Formats: sequence, structure tokens, C-alpha cells
Amino acid sequence: MILLSFLVTGTLIIVNISGKSVKISPSYQTSSMKDLFLTHKENGEIKWELSADNALMPVGKKEIYLNDLKLTINQQTNIFLTSGSGIYEVEEENITLSNPVELKMKDMIFKTTTIKWNSADEFITTDDAVQFVGNKFKIIGKGMTAQLDKEQVRIMNDVKAVFYR
Repeated sequence: MILLSFLVTGTLIIVNISGKSVKISPSYQTSSMKDLFLTHKENGEIKWELSADNALMPVGKKEIYLNDLKLTINQQTNIFLTSGSGIYEVEEENITLSNPVELKMKDMIFKTTTIKWNSADEFITTDDAVQFVGNKFKIIGKGMTAQLDKEQVRIMNDVKAVFYR
């Protein structure tokens, strides 16, 4: 008990000597939600669906912090993304997925560390290392852009590809 008193007093003295103030944010300034599910519609059609096991919504922030999320992008070929965490930007309706990210489309799997989905432009980007695997190929590189409505994918740097028969 005496040791605890010395530690607390010592900490307060150090904070006062250095001139720094300690700000404690009360927990009531953050809301949380389990099993979040969002849909984005345009002209009566669902363009994308987002679900997350957990969501944190700090007051005053225009972002929702997500854990264990899934994003389905409804295109001619549906795209399914999963990740350990992410951020949903409320006003822009953009989503950043991370830790790690896996994208599935038809018989292909794409893996990276972080991906950003621009909802308005239907554009996916990453600067991280990427791996794109299909039944008859494997492509690795660094950085990627994908224009989904045009079905165009570009791996930016250090591209290596193996094609199988």
C-alpha cells in the first residue's frame, strides 16, 4: 500500500514538473454496437453491404471503428472482402479494411494487409504487398488499384507472375 502511494505521488509530481496535463476521456463519450449491418443503396439497388461483429463510434468523430468485418460489393461479379479490422468514413461512405484483408471473386483470392474502398468511384486501392491467386496463376507485387465497374486491376510495382497449365 505504501509503495502504491509513492508511485501515485511520484507520477503526479513528474506530470506537474514536466508541465504536461493528463486528460482522461470518459467512456460515455464512445458508443459501441455488436453485429453492425449497413447497406448502401442507389436507385433502389443495393450497391454494397457491410457487417461487423463490433463497432465503436466515438462522439464527434465521423468514423466508425470496426472489428471482424465483411464487405460485399454487388457488381456483375460479386466481390467479398473480409478483414480483422477497419474504419467506415460516415460522410464519404469509404471503408478501409486491414489486419489482414482477403478479397474473393469468382475462383480468385486476393490477399493484402490494408485496402481502401472508395464507394463513390467504385475504386479499391492499396500500397501494401499483394498476392492474387487463381486456378491457373499466382501474381505478387506491391500496390494495387482496381476500378470495379470497368473490371480493371493494376498491380503497381515489383510484379512477379506464375501461370499454370
